[in-house]
Amino acid sequence: MSGPKVVRIVTREEILAICQGHLQRLAQAMADWTVQATRLSGVDTAQLAATQARHARLQTLLVEERFSELQKAVPEEIEFLRRDLREREGRAIEQAAQQRQRMRQVRENAQALLKALEASRQPVAAQVLEALAGLRDGPGQDDADAVLARGFAALASEAASPTTLSEAQQALARQLKGDAEQPSYAQWLATQGAGTGRDERLLRIDRYIAQLQLLQGAPAAQPFLLALQRAEQAQQPGQRALLLDSLVIDLASATRAFEQVRERLQRVRGLAGELHALADSTAETDALRAATQVALRTQLDACGPGDRLADLDALIAQAQAALDAHAQALAAQARREAVLRGLSSLGYEVREGMATGWAQTGRVVLRKPATPGYGVEVGGQAEGARLQVRAVAFDPSRDKARDLDVETLWCGDFQRLQALLGEQGDALLIEQARAVGEVPLKEVAQTQTHASTEASLQRRH
Repeated sequence: MSGPKVVRIVTREEILAICQGHLQRLAQAMADWTVQATRLSGVDTAQLAATQARHARLQTLLVEERFSELQKAVPEEIEFLRRDLREREGRAIEQAAQQRQRMRQVRENAQALLKALEASRQPVAAQVLEALAGLRDGPGQDDADAVLARGFAALASEAASPTTLSEAQQALARQLKGDAEQPSYAQWLATQGAGTGRDERLLRIDRYIAQLQLLQGAPAAQPFLLALQRAEQAQQPGQRALLLDSLVIDLASATRAFEQVRERLQRVRGLAGELHALADSTAETDALRAATQVALRTQLDACGPGDRLADLDALIAQAQAALDAHAQALAAQARREAVLRGLSSLGYEVREGMATGWAQTGRVVLRKPATPGYGVEVGGQAEGARLQVRAVAFDPSRDKARDLDVETLWCGDFQRLQALLGEQGDALLIEQARAVGEVPLKEVAQTQTHASTEASLQRRH
């Protein structure tokens, strides 16, 4: 198969750019993990050192040119960091939710003790009543257990006091009590927690609010705390249930929206980092593209939790398109240079400006002095990685019997070109090929061999 060929070229520079993009995304993921994990639960020295060591090993893969291994390992490490962070968040949210449930239990216990003491109609120290009222109405205290214990002690002492009972009432109380002992404070507390039957909606609400407070901050949870307070103060059971159901729905919706925005913002930070890394190389090659990237980086850096999802999606699409265009342009330039450099080393005439002319016209024709009247044409936009290469003739009145010999010689040149590119870390792969003589040799006017160079020079002046 030595006739016209459709080939695909992948250069070393292109692979390097892909690997560097992977490492840039890893650096952003590691920065996010370090900040958030430290804030949530703390990262000990050993964990941080292990993460940094893994990062260093992955960077070493690039130096050692183990490109395939790097492209597989880096996404796995990024996913590990994200999964670890989600697990840390889950544990922190669960702890915060349990704390909220404990505070609710404390308030309910304080309320129960106040009602019991009020029903006893016995004098109780004002300090005890004030402390219990503080637990019932307040956000919680460090000495909550001690306050409840004092309240229970007051209740137990009143229950044990016979001064307000007649002899007959005391006898009846002893008969009803039988051999049962007065419950301890711990037993009463356990009974209070088990006997109330936790409302499943409250458990879900506590978790949602804990998540809001932990991940978004106290202000984000404040409207929902007020709504919860209104629901808990509702007098009618039906109204209370309706308010709780509505609150669960609102919290679920807010949490979902936050997760969507947070995912987009993570993507935004990653794209901004990649664009910042490209700043110098773009400025050197394309001033217009560099200006576009600067504007995009400014917009990306300004993004925050208050941005609309649609706006973030649109900006992400623009940034990704800019990165793709940059990568495509660099890869195309590297492909053109690699092919022309290889053909030059095989004796084909490569003139200044041919790479630019190829980019502008979509094709380039090169002569080889060793085979007068013949040359090679490389066609196709290098941005797409696929090119067509074929031997061509310049003289329509030539001896066409030589065409088969020239195509055979080109076959040998093509094999040497593949080997040369392979030694440089590039790959030239055949996707489609015709046999020698299967199609007539294409005829090209000899002036076309210089057309691309002349067009390039004219644009410079």
